[in-house]
Amino acid sequence: MPIHHILILIACNAVWGFNFIAGKIGTAQFEPLLFSTIRFAVVLLLLAPFIRWVPGQMRRIILLGLVMGGGHYTLMFYAIKMGHVLSTIAIASQLVVPMSTLLAVWLLSERIQWVRSLAIATCFLGVLIIGFEPIGKNDIFALTLAVVASLGMAFATIIMRNIKGVGVFNLQAWIALVSTPLLLSLSLAVEGSPWPALQATPIKEFWAPVYSGVGATIFGHGFMYWLLTKHPVNLVTPFITLSTIFAVGFSIWIYDDALTPRIMVGGVMTLAGVFIISRRQKG
Repeated sequence: MPIHHILILIACNAVWGFNFIAGKIGTAQFEPLLFSTIRFAVVLLLLAPFIRWVPGQMRRIILLGLVMGGGHYTLMFYAIKMGHVLSTIAIASQLVVPMSTLLAVWLLSERIQWVRSLAIATCFLGVLIIGFEPIGKNDIFALTLAVVASLGMAFATIIMRNIKGVGVFNLQAWIALVSTPLLLSLSLAVEGSPWPALQATPIKEFWAPVYSGVGATIFGHGFMYWLLTKHPVNLVTPFITLSTIFAVGFSIWIYDDALTPRIMVGGVMTLAGVFIISRRQKG
């Protein structure tokens, strides 16, 4: 892989890592559902020109938008808001990889060998070890939400594997088109009218949802998709563990997160398992 492609991969992961910080700041400024609504609205506004009807694929695309918008992002941003130790949420988010593998075995009849099976068990054991850290009831609930959010994203990856011939910006635009009204409706029902909060917020404070939409979604996922068209999957995907390392580093730097021995052991186990699963995509 050329060095500039490696640098792009590192940049994507740094952007994703900082997205946890943006989510933490943004959900403190806005409620989680409103924050998610704004981020998807930004994506929709910027990618609307790319929207194209895709015959034979629209049912899957709409389902993907519902799962990602109403499921994954909703739960993950609630987890980020509630958790006091952001590092644990970032580590738990990596369960998307082993969960996707297990769902592929269940739903797509894929087969895996003992090495990946052991790696999957290691991932879950790592998060379980983190769960026994005495970090408070809210943090345990937030960790649980992050695990469920990862399951939602794992389902989304299975759906995406069955969507063929759809450009990345077209797909992102459709996800935003489905998610924005859904999340706005949920926000109105659960969090009340957003207008007082929106009117009272200076324009510069909207940087967090804008960053989350533009940086993490359009830039991060856009370049990752481009790199996957240039290189084998098992060469690119192991780099995703870097996003958690960046997230942990940012959370220590900005929020003074304490990395206890239990969190460190659980984190290393989870990331090691994810790396092995990603490297052995076909066995």
